[in-house]
Parts: sequence; structure tokens; C-alpha cells
Amino acid sequence: LRRSPSGARSRGSSPPHHFVRRGVHGGPLRPTPAAAAMTSEAALGSQLLGASSASGGGMPLMRSRSNGKVEKKHTRKQDLKEWSSLLCIWYSILTTVAILLALLLCDLGERWTTVDPDEVWHSKAAILMVSSAVIMEVCFLASSSLNVRTLGVDCRSQLCLNGIDDSILTLIEYGLKILTGFYLWWAKGGIVHTDVQAIGGPRPVYMARFLQWSVAVPLLVLLSNRSFCSKDAELWDCIRWMPGLVASSLYCWAAWIMEVTTSPLMRWTFLFMSMFGAIFVSIDQIVLARHHRGEDLYNWKFGMLVYQIASFALYALVFFLGRFGLISSLCEQCIYAYADATVKVFQGALLAMIRNRDDLNAIKRWWVAALNATQDLENIVSTACVPVFALDLDGRIVEWNDNLRKLTGRPFETVRGMPLLELVTPECREAVEAGIQHAVQISRAVADKAEESPHSVRDDDDFTASKFATNFVELSIPVAKARGNEAKLRNLAMTLVPKSTQGGALAGVMAIGQDLSDLAQLKIVQERKSALIAMLSHEIRSPLHGMVGLTTAMLESSAGAAMKRQLGMVKGCAVRLLDLVTNIMDLAQNEKRRLDGRPQERPQALVDFGAIVDEVHTMTKMAVDKMNKPLLKPSVRFVNKLEGERTPLVRGDPQKCTQLIYNLVTNAC
Repeated sequence: LRRSPSGARSRGSSPPHHFVRRGVHGGPLRPTPAAAAMTSEAALGSQLLGASSASGGGMPLMRSRSNGKVEKKHTRKQDLKEWSSLLCIWYSILTTVAILLALLLCDLGERWTTVDPDEVWHSKAAILMVSSAVIMEVCFLASSSLNVRTLGVDCRSQLCLNGIDDSILTLIEYGLKILTGFYLWWAKGGIVHTDVQAIGGPRPVYMARFLQWSVAVPLLVLLSNRSFCSKDAELWDCIRWMPGLVASSLYCWAAWIMEVTTSPLMRWTFLFMSMFGAIFVSIDQIVLARHHRGEDLYNWKFGMLVYQIASFALYALVFFLGRFGLISSLCEQCIYAYADATVKVFQGALLAMIRNRDDLNAIKRWWVAALNATQDLENIVSTACVPVFALDLDGRIVEWNDNLRKLTGRPFETVRGMPLLELVTPECREAVEAGIQHAVQISRAVADKAEESPHSVRDDDDFTASKFATNFVELSIPVAKARGNEAKLRNLAMTLVPKSTQGGALAGVMAIGQDLSDLAQLKIVQERKSALIAMLSHEIRSPLHGMVGLTTAMLESSAGAAMKRQLGMVKGCAVRLLDLVTNIMDLAQNEKRRLDGRPQERPQALVDFGAIVDEVHTMTKMAVDKMNKPLLKPSVRFVNKLEGERTPLVRGDPQKCTQLIYNLVTNAC
């Protein structure tokens, strides 16, 4: 029910794509918990049917369809012309030009020669902490790989399963941190410049750390952006991220130029450029994230983004405190080293948790869809308008739908556990047993082919379909309480297919088919009709033979000379009737032969076309029409050119050949 603008309720509309249930005390329609969990990705089971029976016991009452197509959440298309993207693009262009001018026109600070060994030692200690994070990320990667192998290709195409790619990107970032730590420890700081304009005195500037940040920061930004995208992320989405990724790398180099330049103007210029670069990239990430509002785990993903921005802000704060001499160089480098091993590692753990929740939500939706599809299938089986039953491995009945109860008068309670061979008539027990064995062989054949090639059975639909199509059995079940003119037997045409357990093992046989009782009655009526026609044809044929014999004798006697023309006409009519009766008998015999499945016999009699032409020539000359006038018109000259000539004998049906030539000639007259 839907309330119209005028306040009245109108019928014919229901909440789309949800299960609905009437609330207690006639309350409004509301989605069931199963419907709330099922989204568009769970269409694996819901496409099977569109309604449930009343015997569902609290199950969903209705489900709407979408023409078999899976709906997708449509988010606003991301555009490179978006204002946040344009900010990053213009920032990247201006920063690139400014860095090139600074390198060409301004002097850099001198090399720092006396590196504090404590700073290098802390870099070495941070390597051990990052290595433990690498081990944890390798475990995440192994877990994601096992999920892919366990679920298979079909499930992988439905799940997000971005954990593998995210783990690889995270391992690359951890590898950069480890390489940077080894380089600082082994090369005693490596390439180190002097920040001559730092408040509180000159400070060392480690170029390796900025090189690491220029790659690691874009990787972290990329991981945050990827968390909002599903497995169906298009190439355009990746291109949309590029301005922010480039800007995040450039503001790291702007900060390095700010530290090593000797020009005060350039120092303050690049200070603001690096600060605004971090702000622009964060704004662009927030804008991108807002495009995915309402998606699953959006709050978690946005919380991880906020954590990433906060961690970058912490780095910026430490950076500015060092530039203004508020913390020592040793303290600054220690914070950088240990923050790389703790703060950023926690972001990787958050991302792994989010990806795991994404996949668990997809599996949960599958489970809900499978439960609903299972219940719907049970309802279909119980209320189907065709007979359906199931057998266990011992051939005992374990399922018996309502249609069979109506056909046979036997409720499920009375046939539960009964062997099917005891229920059917003795004539069809052998065929039923052979059909059950065939179904078992089908199951084994499909299982063997699946072991040889896991995807061949799924791709080769003709293989399974041809196997099932050949397992067709006709059986007869006595009706429990037949009254009056009701049928005593129910003739069923059933297709037997194997029934498997959840683990894939053979559980029994499922049979589905149709009632052939009415067809059997029609078959009996047809057989009786054919027998009646054959009997009548035989009874009519005898008098006609007598008429032909009598007229022939009278024509040959002298007494019939005066009525030769009339007797010839009587004989011709009798012969024509005799041919017609013979054709009717042939039709009845052919129909019986077709029902019995026997091939039609080829005529083997010798046919003399010269004699047939003579007979047709004589009959046509004596034939009259309905007005008792000669059939041969005065203007037509009828000549027999085969008279007196011998023609070869061929095998065929003389009666049908005579009928054919006679019809052609009389039509021409």
C-alpha cells in the first residue's frame, strides 16, 4: 500500500528490491532483517524465483525482480575538472616550476659532515620494528591468497578481494622504510645537507628521508583512496586520483627545498607551498571520499582517512617544531624513525581490517541469499504444479510434494521412508531402478570431470544437460482411493537427477516431471478408434469385393450386354470405394505401427503401369459426374499411347498408383 498525495492509499506498489513484512497490529511495511542484509551482489539466489508460498512460516512474502540484472550503486562520476582536482593540478604545475627555478637559481646548503651516531642508531632500531610489521603484512597477504584459492574464480569475481593488491602496496611502502633505514645506518646518514637558516642553529637534512616520503606518502594516499572503491573500480577512477598523488610527492620535495635553500625568500615560499600542498591533497581526498557516502563501511573508511590526515599533520608539526628550534635534531629524527614503524603501520592494519570486513559482508549477503533461495526452492517444490519427489541413496522417499498428494491420494506422511520400488507397479520397477542407477552414474561422471578440469563442467553446459536429458523414466503409481470414473493409476514421466549435499557428496536422487495420465487415456482412445476403423473397413471391404465380382460376371455374360455401360459404372464406383476403404485401413495400420514404434514397411508388390493405364482409360471413359453426364468432355480426346506396349515391372503399391493416375486424369477431364 502506498499513500497517494491526496491522503488515500493506492495499491499496486511495494518497496522495490526488498523483502517486506506487515508489522504487528497492522503497522506499516518494513524490510525484514534478511532484506536489510541482502544487497545487489546477493542476486545469486534471488534470481531463481519471485514469490514464496504461504507455508513459508514467517518467510518473506514477496520479492520484486529487476529483469535478472544486478543493480549497482551509482555514485557521482568523478571528474578531473572537479575543483579539488584542479587545485592539485595547478599546485603541481606551480610547485614543479618553483622547484626547478630554485635548483637553477638558488644555492643549496653545504653538506653536513658530522652526523650524530645516535640518530643513525635509532634508524637501525626502527628497522626491526618495521620488519615485524612486514611479517604481519605477509600474513595478511597469505590469508588473502588462501581466500582466493579457497573460494575459486567465481567467488573471486563477486568478492572485493582487494586485500592482495593492498598488501602488495603496503609491503612496497614498508620496503622503502627498511631500505631507508639500512641506507642511513650503512652510509652514516648518506647525503646530508645543512639547514643553515633553522632557528637555533644549523641542522642536518637527510635527503634519503625526503626521498622515502616522496614515494611513501603517495602510496599511503593511494591506499586510502582505494579503500573507498570496490572491485569494479574503473580506470577513470585511478586517473582521477593522479593529481592528488603527484601533489603529495611534490610537497615533500618542496619541504626539502625549504630546508636546504640559502635564500630566505625561497625558504618562506616553499614553507607555505609545502603546507598548502598537504592541505590541498587532504581536501581532495575528503572530496573523493564524499562521493561514496552511504556505501558499506563508509564510516570505517572515512575514519581511516581522518587517521591518515592526522598522522600527516603530526609529521608536519614535528617538521615545523624542528625548523623553529623547539625540538632537537635527535628528537626530530627519532620521531620520524619510530613513527614510520608505528603510526603508519597502524594505518595498514586498519586497511586490512576494512578489506576483511568488506569480504565478510559479501559472504554474509551470499549466506542470506542462499538461505532465502533454499527456502524459496522448498516452497516451489512443495507447491509446484508438477510432480516432484526425492529419494535417498537406498531408494526411499524423503520428499513428496503436494501435487503428488493430489494425484495419488497419498500424503507425504504415509509414503515417508517407503521404497519407491514398492510403490510403483511391477511393470515399471526395472525401468525405475535403471533410472536411479543412471542418476548415480551421472553424478560420478560430473565429479570425475570436475576433478580433471574444475571449470569444464561449469562451462560445458551441454555435457550436464545431455546427461540429464537421457535419464527419462515413465512410471505408474496406483491411486490410493479411486472413486467412480477416476483413474486407477497415475502415469508419470520423470527425469531423475542426482542430489548432492553441501559438501558435494551424493545424497540421493531428485525426480521432476509431469502427469501423463490424461495422455495415457487419449492413447487408449486412439487405439480403440484405430481398431474400430480397421474393423469397419474390413466389414465394408467384403461387400465391395462381392459387388466388383458380380458386376464383372454380368459384364462378361450375354445377359448384361444391354446394360454394359451401367454395369461398368457400378463396377468403377465399387472399385473406387474399395480403394478408399483400403486407404483407410492403411492409415489405421500406419498409426498403430507409429504408436508401437515400428518402422513403416515399404511396398513390395509388382506394379504393371501398362495395365493400370488401361484400367484408368476404361474407367475414365465410363465415368460420369454428379449430373449423370459423361465425365469426359466432348472437346477432350483421350488417347492411351501405352496400349499394346509392354512396360517394366517395378515394386510399389498398385492401388495407390492406380488412385494417383486416376485422380490426375479425371482432374484433367
